[in-house]
Amino acid sequence: MRLFFSFVAIVTCAISYDFSVLAADEEPVAESPSQESPSATGKAEEKPEVLYTSPSGAFRIEQTGMPIDEFNDVVWGKCVRLGVLKHDYWAEGVYAMTFFVAWSFDSSRVLIKLYGGEEKRSMKPGYLYFNTRAKKFEITDYLRKLNKTKSEALACAEPVDPLPNEAELKTRFDSSDRRLNEKYTQVLAHSEKDRIPVVRETQRDWIKHRDEGAKLYTSVFPAAEKERRRLQFLGDVTAARIGTPAEEWEVER
Repeated sequence: MRLFFSFVAIVTCAISYDFSVLAADEEPVAESPSQESPSATGKAEEKPEVLYTSPSGAFRIEQTGMPIDEFNDVVWGKCVRLGVLKHDYWAEGVYAMTFFVAWSFDSSRVLIKLYGGEEKRSMKPGYLYFNTRAKKFEITDYLRKLNKTKSEALACAEPVDPLPNEAELKTRFDSSDRRLNEKYTQVLAHSEKDRIPVVRETQRDWIKHRDEGAKLYTSVFPAAEKERRRLQFLGDVTAARIGTPAEEWEVER
């Protein structure tokens, strides 16, 4: 059985299938008359749905209307070739899901999570990047280590650009942390009374997995970088948590 959450599906500018990653001011290239189907004129008038915009605003991910199978054929095949997972669960027609996880803060990478297996209860996760600059899928030492862990550690997308200085990263994280506390208070205030314990437990779980993720992430970098990498990770996952819809704060684990 194949499972797929289309709202988090991704395709890149390197492979124009269901979705594409475009520069923010870039327009989709129109098909030539020789390529048009009888319904091409009508389709040309339909504007693609913008799903995600990168932190810098430099890129957008668009849904372009092609069959979703084509993207999964590509990303799952690349997943196996890069050694992320041993089996192409999508091609095998079993449980297979594709998730958009996060942008790197410099918009250079999109983190994708693939999840599949013979049975739903024994599904295995795997992570890979799409590099918007190199226009290719890739993995790094961090993702290799992340793919081996059995914990539920949170993940971030590594930037390609050099990190800002420690003071700037700390200011960024502290600001996000304050906003997260404000969001948490708002979520609690709008939750049904019997759901408040669930929200609190879910947030405690998030903090636990955040700290596990930070430890794993920093472990692959030189000692001189560890504190900046820790602050970058905390800032990234905190910003992502702030953007989580309120109803998802009440999901029982």
